[in-house]
Formats: sequence, C-alpha cells, structure tokens
Amino acid sequence: MWLKKMSKKGWALPVVVGSVILLQGCLKDDEDGYDGYTHLVEDIQIIETYLDDNNIVADYDDVNGVYYKIHKHGGGYKTISGVEVVAHFSGTTLENEDFANTFDGSPVEFVLGDNDTYTSSMTNGVSIGLSYMQEGDSATIYLPSPYGFQDKIYQNVPANSILVYNIRFEEIKKLAEQNVKIDQYISDNGINATVDPVFGTRYAIHRQGTGDTPESGSTVSLHYQGELLDGTVFDTSYDGNIPLSFTMGRGELIPGFEMGVSNLHKNDSATIFIPSIYGYGAQAAGDIPANSVLVFGLDIKDVVTP
Repeated sequence: MWLKKMSKKGWALPVVVGSVILLQGCLKDDEDGYDGYTHLVEDIQIIETYLDDNNIVADYDDVNGVYYKIHKHGGGYKTISGVEVVAHFSGTTLENEDFANTFDGSPVEFVLGDNDTYTSSMTNGVSIGLSYMQEGDSATIYLPSPYGFQDKIYQNVPANSILVYNIRFEEIKKLAEQNVKIDQYISDNGINATVDPVFGTRYAIHRQGTGDTPESGSTVSLHYQGELLDGTVFDTSYDGNIPLSFTMGRGELIPGFEMGVSNLHKNDSATIFIPSIYGYGAQAAGDIPANSVLVFGLDIKDVVTP
C-alpha cells in the first residue's frame, strides 16, 4: 500500500506540531548538565520584560514558549516539516548584536525542521518562526536560548543568548509549479475543484456527505484509488473491498493524504490532488516516479472522533 509514509527524515505532522517534538528534545538535560528548561523559563520572563519596555505587542505560543510578531501578511500558504522552503532572515541578540543577515544577498533554501540543511547561523529559530507564517509573510521571532545556540558561543553571540530573528518567508519550493500541473489536469477533465486556503492543495467533492469532519485523533475508514496524472492506477482498496482505517494526526500516511481528508466529511465521495512535496517528493515509490503528483478518489465510510 503506497499511502504509507516512507522512512524519510523530517516528515512529520504540520510543523507547529513537529516543532514541539523538536523543541522538547532541546529542553532535556544533556550529559554536560545543560538545563534547558530552567533557561527557557528565565528567558521567557526576560523577553516579556523586553517587549513591555519597548511597547512591542507580540503573540505568544504557550506550547513552545516563543513570542512572535507578524508584520506583513503575504497571502500565501503554510507548510509542514520536511518540505523545502526559501526564506530571508537576519539575526541579532536581544542586545542588538548582529550575527546573521541574508537580505543583502540570496535567500536560504532548506528543509523545514531538518538541521542538516541549516546554515550555521540559523538554529531552530528560523524553522520555528516559519511555522507561524505563510508565504510572503514577514515576522519577528523572539527565541529563548534553548532553541538557539544554547550554552555555546557563536561568533560574537555569548552563551545562553536570547536571539531575535527577522524572517521573510519567500516560498514553498515546487508548490506553485506542481499546482500548475494539477490545475491543468482539473481544467482538462472539467472538474470543479476547491483550493484549501491553508496549504493550497486542491480537492473536489462529488457527493456531499452529512457526517463529521475528521480532526486530529479521529479514526477514519475509507475506500480509495490512487492514480498518476496520466491515469496509471498505482494503488486501490476496492479490489479486496477492505476499507483503509487510520487515525488522523499520527503521521502514518503521506502528509498530503491527511491534508485532503481533513477537508471532507463522513459519506463524502471526493477526489484529492497531492503535490509531490506532500507525497513522495524526489523519491520513487514502487510504480510512482519521483516528483509525481498523486490523485486519489475517496469514499469516506466512517469518521469516529474521540
């Protein structure tokens, strides 16, 4: 069954959730005795005082312990960890010591949430900031030291420094070009499709159900048939007449499948279109070539929400 997520570093739930996992790892005491949690609590208080003293109104993420402020809304799409993005950023300490700036040159391209693709000055802060942002947004993130350089010295940045990143989210790589292919397919086949306003994926409802909408933790039972844009069928549940059953939010299936299902209801009959970045990306999978758009016909049989 090619719906299952392949073993690929960085694939996770939407990046807000994926960041929590990433950040929790930063807070654990290491063998050298680094106490990330204590630094986090202290740094949040320092950041709150800084914001008050400078009359800065910022949003607070009470899961991660990070303050952020969106300055400009670009109107683009959000994304998830494991996807390649393009962004500009600059970094300073809370005392305004500069340590990074890409705005005078080329933006950085990296895989969201994958430390191996970061530049040395990025830390997890840029990915955390992008988790709150859409394409085209500009924002400032106030980053407690456990999510920055921790107790290490970087250039002119002292150990245990709070960092301030200014970020401009340029684009999600390959999303626009994949959506051009999908839209052409939709047009050629006379399909009336809807665009997901959050992630920019496409879906078409052929028969409207009246049941519940799946959410994280819901158990979903459905029949599906997966095809390529050229009509090649690569997977189906109809042959054995055994519906697929899975739990939303566990990251068991390719990300685009859950994105599509999240827009549907019990008893819906629909088609969802998955850009390759939310499918198998640059990896081939069985009869699915690398960088393939996936098309799934779905019949939602049941949705059980705890």
